[in-house]
Amino acid sequence: MTSLVALTRLIPSRATIEAELKAANLPPFTLEPKYHPLDSLDAVPTPTLHEARRVAMAASNMIKALVQDVGTAMMDMSTQSLDQAAYIMTADIQLIDVFHTEQEKTAGLHVNEIVARLPEGKKVDPQKLARCLRLLSTEHWWIEPSAEVFAPLRWALINTTGSSTWAWADPVSYGTLVGSVAFTEQMTDPAKIDDDTIDAAPFVRGFHRMGMTHIKNWWDWFMQEPDRLERFARSMEGSGYINLAAIKVDYPWESLAPNTTLVDVGSGQGSVSMHILKHVYDKVPTLKVVLQDRPQHIEQGKKFWAVELPAALADGRVSFEAHDFFTENPRKEPNTIYWFRFIMHDWTDDYAIKILKGIRASCHSTSKVLLGESVMLEALPSLPSDSGVAEFEASLKSIDNTAPYQPLKAPYPIPQNYGFATKTTAQYDILMYNLLNALERTMGNFEKIVAASGFKIAHVYATRGTASIIELVPV
Repeated sequence: MTSLVALTRLIPSRATIEAELKAANLPPFTLEPKYHPLDSLDAVPTPTLHEARRVAMAASNMIKALVQDVGTAMMDMSTQSLDQAAYIMTADIQLIDVFHTEQEKTAGLHVNEIVARLPEGKKVDPQKLARCLRLLSTEHWWIEPSAEVFAPLRWALINTTGSSTWAWADPVSYGTLVGSVAFTEQMTDPAKIDDDTIDAAPFVRGFHRMGMTHIKNWWDWFMQEPDRLERFARSMEGSGYINLAAIKVDYPWESLAPNTTLVDVGSGQGSVSMHILKHVYDKVPTLKVVLQDRPQHIEQGKKFWAVELPAALADGRVSFEAHDFFTENPRKEPNTIYWFRFIMHDWTDDYAIKILKGIRASCHSTSKVLLGESVMLEALPSLPSDSGVAEFEASLKSIDNTAPYQPLKAPYPIPQNYGFATKTTAQYDILMYNLLNALERTMGNFEKIVAASGFKIAHVYATRGTASIIELVPV
């Protein structure tokens, strides 16, 4: 039985968190409106700090589940879309940009002054805005230092207009809300239960209920609204905030064979491949990157690399190809790595197998495939006979931060998948269904599509993000 005492005993992992921050000469975590060094796109916590944070988040959320009454829990769950709506609104009206100085961010501004500073076309009713900010304050995005005076907290800073994290609010968050209104209707429609096509996503039905029957699917929406396509490409860099640094350091890129070509299939603008190349630019001087995607994305990629890493263009270490990944891949050279970052989760099994078969037809015996994907863990309970609090604390202390990252087994009574600490992956699973009629996969799911495509799993690299890197070799 889950025990409040056992859970509160796990919170002392905060001492480990504090010690790890101090050892790395990093400041304590704070809600104050300033970025923590670990908020950087290039930052990754030590393995010890990562494990301590995971158990602290999981235990804290389980304590909430134990002590909260069922009535307010029901209200919280049934109205969470309002949190999302308020969040999207603050991003869309460019709210964080009206705080011009550090003093204003700390002391806050009266809601009337906030509205007065909003851009033309973004004005809102001050009292309605105040009510939305009070809702977001309950989740520690904002704070109300005095009546009707609001100040951003640390998380709110990510919504600076034009940033990759700001871009996430539209179209992803907006698309999620559209699909949510038709979610149950789509799931229970007898004609759609066994339909694995992208057109059968709740997102499509949501648009059709709004009278927008010209929208065929998620990707078709972007083709019809190019401005959203550009923002979506930008938002994919923002999604790197929870994976980029971990992908760079938790896979042995430095050990790539000489003259390796990294083919980023479905690359978008190639932001992650760019950071990988930067990470090993001098260590692996013969590594080259090829970006493959739809022509629109490739044009965005050329502009992006010209600004962010022009040296790679000058040195001939990056090239760009328009390619349909449902067809045989044109790259067939030895020592090619076909890199898929969150591509498989966009597609159901038949489509995923078709994509991988296109690679298998091109794949040299010395080549391999890397899938950067979230691996869904079943929500199984831990048992009293499993690792307890004392054993977990001992395991934390024994971690070698210089060794390759290996996740610790969750201590009792934390669920085996770390519960709330892995909620993002569970949310992505439903997000993929909502927008694309697709899914995040368990390891068993991956084994099925890999075997059907002529590959086998050679290794799975856990990372200190939501992604794992699954290494495939041809059979």
